[in-house]
Amino acid sequence: MSSNLLQNDDEVNEARATLFRALGDPTRLRIYQTLIETDKPLNVTELCERTDLSYNLVSHHLQCLNNCTLVEAKQEGRKRFYRVAQQAGPRMVELADECIRQDIDSVLGCDIARAESDMDTPNDV
Repeated sequence: MSSNLLQNDDEVNEARATLFRALGDPTRLRIYQTLIETDKPLNVTELCERTDLSYNLVSHHLQCLNNCTLVEAKQEGRKRFYRVAQQAGPRMVELADECIRQDIDSVLGCDIARAESDMDTPNDV
């Protein structure tokens, strides 16, 4: 395994879990992947148009991605433009794709992870 891993302690594992939860929400992941695939920063309205999601929902999820330093925002006039903040973020998505390619049915069939995810999902944003 990699020697670049942070020390295995409770704080680091909580930070890892939080980062994975940030990307573990399908809506956030959809927004994040849209930013990965674009060649320029996008504002909330542009993200709404590309994802068919509401303004409030996109804005809410961007706040989480920003707090977890997966995206960064730059203010230009009255608009904020978002882009991927770290090169490692898109690589995490690529690594997830590699795992999925091995056996997507098993990943989708993990009732434990899906049940825990359902408990974490708010009813309405």
